[in-house]
This record gives sequence, C-alpha cells and structure tokens, in this order.
Amino acid sequence: MLKRPGILLTLASILMMYTPVSFSSGGRDSVFLKGTLLYNLDLFEVYCPYELLACDDYLYLFDSDRSCYKLDKQSREIMDVFTLSECSKVPVNVDEENIYALINANTAILQYILKNGQYHYTFLPADYAYEGFALYDPNLFLVADNSEYVYRLINKEGEMVRNGCLRTEMTNDTVSCMQYNAENEVLAIVFPHCIEIIETGSALLKTRIQLEHCLDVSICDDSIYALCPVSTENTKDQPNHSCIRVFDLEGNALKTYILDTTIRRFCFSEKEGVLYGLTLEEELPIVKFELKDR
Repeated sequence: MLKRPGILLTLASILMMYTPVSFSSGGRDSVFLKGTLLYNLDLFEVYCPYELLACDDYLYLFDSDRSCYKLDKQSREIMDVFTLSECSKVPVNVDEENIYALINANTAILQYILKNGQYHYTFLPADYAYEGFALYDPNLFLVADNSEYVYRLINKEGEMVRNGCLRTEMTNDTVSCMQYNAENEVLAIVFPHCIEIIETGSALLKTRIQLEHCLDVSICDDSIYALCPVSTENTKDQPNHSCIRVFDLEGNALKTYILDTTIRRFCFSEKEGVLYGLTLEEELPIVKFELKDR
C-alpha cells in the first residue's frame, strides 16, 4: 500500500464516546474516560509509530520508517507525508513551521522546514551524549545531555548560551522526553521514575515528582499531565489500562484520569481540551479523549 497524502480515513462508526465516572482515591479525584477512535493506522502503511505530537489543527505521527504523517484533526485526512532522513525512533518536536529531530549519529538537531522541505542542522558540542531536547523559543533549544548539568541552552548556531541547574545526583537514568512551557517558564524532564520540574528563569529545580513509572508528559495551563500505567490504588479491575496523573506546578496531585485503553504516547490540545493517545492495539489506532471536567 502506497504512502500518499489526501487519503480520507473513514470508519464504519464512532467507537466509544466519553462517559466519565468519578470516585475518590486517597483524597484525589479519579475519572474514568472512554475514547473515540480517530485513525486506524492499519488502513494505510505505517511502520511502528513511536511518537504523536499536536500543533494547531494538526497531529504529527512519527514512525520508525523515517516518515512523519501530518493529520487533520477535524477532517481526519492525511494532509502530507514527510520523509525525514536519519530520524528513526529519535526525540522529535514540532512548531507551526518546522519539524525538529535529535540526531545522535551526527550530534545535531535537524530542522525540517514544512513550507519548502529544506533541511537545516544545528551541530551540538561534541563532548557529550544527548538524550532529549525541547524548544525554548524560535532560536534556542533546551538540550539534556550526560554532563553535570540537567540541561543546557543552545542557539541554532550550536553555541552554548547558558548552563541549566546542576544535577543533585548522578544516575544512569536516561531522559524519556522533555517539554517546555513558555508561559510559566517551566521545563519538565521525564526520567523513568520521576519528573523534574525546573524554573528556567532561575535555572533552579522547582520540584521532583516521584512516580513508579512515567512514559510521557505535557504541561498545559498550570498543570502537568503525566502518562503512567494504572496502579492498583487507582483501579481494582482495569490493571492493563493507562492513566493520566495531573499535578500542579508545585508537584501536588490534583486528579487522575483512568483511560479505557492502554496508550504509550499522548499529546494535549489545550484549545480543545482534548487528549490524543497512541495505543498498543494491533492496528495501532489514535484515540481521542475529551477532558470536559478539567
């Protein structure tokens, strides 16, 4: 089956609609959410999708075959397909005009310009191994490496602008993902068992959220949304489902959303109040959860 834009993905029927059920667990509200299947990836050729990001009216799906699919949220059409050289299972990011990817083989951040398909490389200092990055502004990256600093601020010429906060301890834990919220000047760095929340203005560690396991994170408004496996304290009869644990910027638990399926990555549309997840089902669908009570 050929990869090509303009394919309208249709489904015979809308699968599960949002039906919240609430209870209190340990003083924190938990809400069960049922999702709506948006895209069935078995309908077109995608090889092992590993990342899902949202920007404006579009979703960006990255697969292990170095392809990126631009999907329209409303029409459910594939608007475009991009081939990104060297970008197989690497950290990625998007903004309104570009796709970015961390290429460890070349120690660089690749910038793919959506308008004309041109590439630009920001070559990073070669003394370190890089694990993740986030966009600070149109000209600067927040980059995590294996140095004594939790992150560094690097411009698009590859020059070190500023070091971030010092590590409080040296561990072998690798960075799973990073996200920066410019409105609150807060950087979230996800490790396997914790999320570190850093104030970039002062370069100080604000708080560390300890978790049994964390897969992904998103910062929206004044809240941190963390994707975790469901634990027995959250649910008695749905141990294989995922949950989104919500914290304030101080690390205080606010709420837990128990999802009706297992997802491995997610992205959040703040304008819509909608969470999009990439599941583990055989056909690997993308599902949508409406957070009407947030």
